[in-house]
Amino acid sequence: MEARGHTTAWAAIIPGVFLAGLALVLATTVFGEIALAAGTLHLRVTYKTLARLVPLAWLALLALPRARAGLPYRPASADLPLALFAGVAALSVLCGGGHWGDVRTLAAAIGIGVLARSLFGDPARQRLLLHYLGWTVVLIVARERATYADLVRAHELARYGLVTANPNVLGFLFAMVTPLFLAETIAARGPRRIAAAGYLLASLGGTLVTFSRTAVFGLALGTLIVALCCERRRQALLASGLLLAAILAAQRPDLWTHTRHAGDIDRLRIMHTSLTLAMERPVLGIGFGINNLEERFPARYEELYGTRLFRFHSANVIVDLLVGTGLVGTGLALWWAGRVGAGTWRRVRAAPSGAVRVRAAGNLAALAAIAAMSLAEPPLSHGKLLPVLFLVLAYVELPVRDEPDRDAIRGAGA
Repeated sequence: MEARGHTTAWAAIIPGVFLAGLALVLATTVFGEIALAAGTLHLRVTYKTLARLVPLAWLALLALPRARAGLPYRPASADLPLALFAGVAALSVLCGGGHWGDVRTLAAAIGIGVLARSLFGDPARQRLLLHYLGWTVVLIVARERATYADLVRAHELARYGLVTANPNVLGFLFAMVTPLFLAETIAARGPRRIAAAGYLLASLGGTLVTFSRTAVFGLALGTLIVALCCERRRQALLASGLLLAAILAAQRPDLWTHTRHAGDIDRLRIMHTSLTLAMERPVLGIGFGINNLEERFPARYEELYGTRLFRFHSANVIVDLLVGTGLVGTGLALWWAGRVGAGTWRRVRAAPSGAVRVRAAGNLAALAAIAAMSLAEPPLSHGKLLPVLFLVLAYVELPVRDEPDRDAIRGAGA
């Protein structure tokens, strides 16, 4: 009886500890670090440190039977190719590169995703993950607004004043979570719908101020997929069309896209330069990570085009994987992405009409947005984006919730 009591206490305490730890990871992702002071002791904890410590603590606890009962590992079909890809990424650095920072960051982000899948796999806690993502977006927008007073007035120069991360990285983040918030706004009722609508407005506003064309395209694609899966398809498509028209009207791309033409030409040159590096080491690449590419890219670009350009990613996720991890790593990454996408598609097809289908469509739309945006902005190259990316993937891999409409239940009871 005593052992059972201890096990029950572990099962109750451990999830709460890791919920707090994950909240701190997201807070430091937004603010960069957290300062702790106790007497003469002053400690600054960065997002990289927390993002690595939290999953490592969970892995250590899995060795203890009582702790494992409180927060067990929940496997998914995509875990095997993901683990193999991470192993090949490490092997590529061992054989070709010399910088391990991004491999450690990737491993930590994968750990956070697997932890989140286990932590929020309990139906009672599952909807909390959406709130974690929502509050991350709200905090980013609030921080940017507090830092840059002119953020509300949409103009292209605002993107250069963003402080949380690169505007293209932030645009990617906002656009990939928007379909989740949109689906929840449609599917939920009462206070949950109000909260989801607030998160949706924050992510839409955040996407606008980044002036990222990649993000706007991802947002449009995700919105379209959710609209097509709604029961009232015509109304949903009309609402989506009006939303996208409002975005275009607010941003007036005719006034600023011409300033990006030179950069678009550079993108083609960047991909070509990376491909020439990939061809020299086709099996395992030159080593996963931005530092391994940055070390070799400028000299090769100068050799090809007569000018020196510093670059830390290849402007396309496939090219980035080829140059960093070769054909082996790229094949494993595509296998992993295919497994996640196929599982999500099956859940959409099997979902009944109503809230379950809308939420499943939101998951599929988030994946589609991630895949489309990755063709211009490789997400694995951005350390701050990775924890949120793997939290979104964890959310997508969880069973789709079917929460009853409480108002309808009360009405039936009356």
